[in-house]
Amino acid sequence: MRLFKAFSKVAAALLAVCGLVLTSCEQSGSKEGAFEVSVKKTSVGPDKGTQFVSVKCDGGWTLELVSEDGEAIDWARLNVTSGTGNKSNIQLSYDSNAEQASRTLVLFLDNGAKSVSCKMTQQALGAAPEPEEPDAPTDLEKKKWLELPAMDNSALGYYSHSFKMNGNTYRNYSFGWSQKDRVALWVAYPLCKLYTNGSAGRTNAWALDPLLGDNSAAPFGGYCGDYARGHQLPSADRQCCYDANAQTFYGTNMTPQLNAHNEGIWSSLENKVRNIANSSDTTYVVTGVVVSASGKKEKDSYGNSVTVPDAYFKVLLRYSKSSTLGQWNAAAFYLEHRSYSGNISKEHSMSVDELEKKTGFDFFVNLPAKVGADQAAKIEATDPANVALWW
Repeated sequence: MRLFKAFSKVAAALLAVCGLVLTSCEQSGSKEGAFEVSVKKTSVGPDKGTQFVSVKCDGGWTLELVSEDGEAIDWARLNVTSGTGNKSNIQLSYDSNAEQASRTLVLFLDNGAKSVSCKMTQQALGAAPEPEEPDAPTDLEKKKWLELPAMDNSALGYYSHSFKMNGNTYRNYSFGWSQKDRVALWVAYPLCKLYTNGSAGRTNAWALDPLLGDNSAAPFGGYCGDYARGHQLPSADRQCCYDANAQTFYGTNMTPQLNAHNEGIWSSLENKVRNIANSSDTTYVVTGVVVSASGKKEKDSYGNSVTVPDAYFKVLLRYSKSSTLGQWNAAAFYLEHRSYSGNISKEHSMSVDELEKKTGFDFFVNLPAKVGADQAAKIEATDPANVALWW
């Protein structure tokens, strides 16, 4: 019965899109609201891979994979097959195609009243997909966001994620991506109650970053040995909505982090930062890692080599208009990548200037335009160990 139903859907969809090429996507003509399913690439190569499926729907929906003949397929799978409302990070994973002919799958989106479809063709071994323009890095240099460091390293790609909530678009986080290490050397983001209040919970929506595709680290099964999938932007810092939290599970936000480090002193630092942010108007955060050419390598879920960081850091710029200790304050924390006993303390803190010397990064480059060059220099030179608000 299920096979007949799927075949009927295929037939209906093919009639509806008569005259279109096999790799086209069908969209509903409904005036009630967007109702469509789409894939980023309608033609892929013969190797195994993963890409993202986007669903637009006003209400509940189900998503199904079948062949063009309406038969079940075993060479591709979805990590989400039902939901409510729009969703843009559904993972479509597919196996390598060692056959002599290409093969096509059909994705059916159904809302109970109607259905639409989209197709993806996988080329046979030796064939090549149609060329597509690569995604360009986000032009962050033009942004004046206070959390951004200098973006003057040509070896890094600079990207940014945003999300929509209650009809408004909010920036989520930006990052400087090292392709040779398959880690972000820094992740920068604003933090305040807008982001931390809510009940999104931990989505565990592990995914390749849609901005990088297969060039992202693959976080699905974790790393080998004693390494956790360590968030740079913590999941707990994005509780306002599903999409904001789900983006923290992209592979570009992960590093291979020792479990003891991740669950111990690093967790205590993350909690400290959240408490500070929740008592401020906004705290601007840069989390990052230090890597070396001789650093240890681990494998991600796809077998890609990922550099294990030598050290981790966080640098904070706190704004509170009602603070008696000054509206603007900054602090930095630096931790070697090893096990520690106890929680974060003054001995792990330093001024922003000192952290810049250790890491080579130039933090808060947009602060002088906000407060003046002299005041910005004073803020970044202050030792947080001597400032009560941090403790």
